[in-house]
Amino acid sequence: MHCKTTLPGPSFAHRIENESEQEMTSKNRMGFIGRAFAVLGAATAAAAAVEGHRRPKAQDLRTLGIDPASFPGNRHG
Repeated sequence: MHCKTTLPGPSFAHRIENESEQEMTSKNRMGFIGRAFAVLGAATAAAAAVEGHRRPKAQDLRTLGIDPASFPGNRHG
C-alpha cells in the first residue's frame, strides 16, 4: 500500500510576503526609471539654458543635485 504524501504549499503569510516583495521591486524599478527620465530632462533643460546664456530653472538644478543659490549668475562678457 502506497501512501501519497503531499507537502503543503507556502503559507498564506509567506505568499503575501512574496507578493509584497515583488510589488516593491516593481515600484522601485519604476521609481528608478522615472527618476532617470527626470534627471535626463533636467540636464537637457539646464544645458539648453546655459547654451542660451540663461539661468537654468531652480527645479532643474535641484533635480540634478545642484543648490540653485550656489549656481553662478548670468555672466555676459
